[in-house]
Amino acid sequence: MAPSQECSLVDCEEGRRLGCGTFCCYLLVRLDDDERPPPEAGLPAKGYVDKTPDGRCIHLDSQTGRCTSWDQRPRVCRSYVCNADPLLQTVLREGFVSLVQLTRRHVDIPREQWIQVPLKNR
Repeated sequence: MAPSQECSLVDCEEGRRLGCGTFCCYLLVRLDDDERPPPEAGLPAKGYVDKTPDGRCIHLDSQTGRCTSWDQRPRVCRSYVCNADPLLQTVLREGFVSLVQLTRRHVDIPREQWIQVPLKNR
């Protein structure tokens, strides 16, 4: 299965139960040139998605843990496969505090010991 197909099939509800804490919504989301909003007040077009004060994507609904712009999400979000991200393995084992803390605590876990967020039943 192609990575972009897999990411849309990941069971995020089960991932949150496993402890991912909606980890992907803390990552920096860079926009491709054609996805950027028009420049404002003579400034260059913004090249990333804004974050809330706690570091999560502004499109994450904190009540439901769901993306509020799912159908229009950036390409990088569409192609991200959490099960291929080694940092997710640290999150699932130790929890998530911040990206800085996560990168400091990250340890290499052999792939055969990785916890996989399951795919949705189709």
